[in-house]
Formats: sequence, C-alpha cells, structure tokens
Amino acid sequence: TNAQKPGHSKSEADISDTLHSLIRDAEGRVIISTFSSLLNRIQMSVEHAKKYNRKVFVAGRSMVTNIEIAQNLGYIKAPRGLIRKVGPGMDKLPDKEVLILTTGSQGEEMAGLARIGLGTHRHIGVKKGDTIILSSNPIIGNERAVAKVINNLHSQGAIVKTNQELALHVT
Repeated sequence: TNAQKPGHSKSEADISDTLHSLIRDAEGRVIISTFSSLLNRIQMSVEHAKKYNRKVFVAGRSMVTNIEIAQNLGYIKAPRGLIRKVGPGMDKLPDKEVLILTTGSQGEEMAGLARIGLGTHRHIGVKKGDTIILSSNPIIGNERAVAKVINNLHSQGAIVKTNQELALHVT
C-alpha cells in the first residue's frame, strides 16, 4: 500500500515512542488493535507493557494463534505469565495493570475490536477511560467500517487514538 505516495514513511522507532507515551500515561486499561501478523508492533507493545507493569491479554483468534507461533519460534519474547489469553481472570487486576492486544483494526464485524465497541465481546466491555489505540491505517474501502467502530468506542467513553492524530502506524 502507498507505493505511489511521495515522500518517506515514519520509522518504527517513532511508533514505539508514541506507544510508549500512550501506555505510560494511560490511567485505565490500554487496548491496542493492530494486524495479528505485525509481530514487531506486537513485541513493542509487550515490551512497553512490561515496563509499566501491565499484563498483556490477547483477544482474537488470529492474534492468539500468531502470538503463540511467534513465541514458540522466538520472534516474540516475554517473561512467563506476562502474555495471557483474554478471560474472566483479567477483571481481578487493576485497570492500570491491563493491556489488551486485539484484532479488528480494519473494522471487521466479527473481529475483537468491533465486538468490544458493540458490547458483544464475551470477555471485554469498554470501561469509561479506556485508552484504545488503532495501530493501523484503514485500508482503502474499510474507512466506513473503521469509523463505525471508532464511533461505537467513543460513545461508550473510550479515549480512541488513531494514526490520523499520532504516529501509530507506518506503511
């Protein structure tokens, strides 16, 4: 994507700095939605979560699968117990100690983020003050679906951060 767009893209270091600041400053839970195949971004998120004493909970079938495979192959490194599947136990932690990685950054109806926004996710509902980060750019044709998800999240009291306002994704 964006091969015909002139200029240069930002670096992954810029994205890491932005994620670091958002995770550090978040008062409540942090929910990050990105492509499940973007292992570098997932590793960044895990490292920042560790630094700020947040457990990483994973939602979305492809996200769970890709992280498990990447951990087994050594592409994602995390101390034992830092990365967990989303489930009932995560509510026992203070919100300040929770980071959720989920699928759905493109507004897919059945993906984790859309279900969170609609209030139909089995384990995750929006809490007022959640910081939700879309670490992606909408792919052409997905803009309307992404906007719908963002509107649903905002209407429930979430603070939604996108690449339109901050450095959260590179091409």
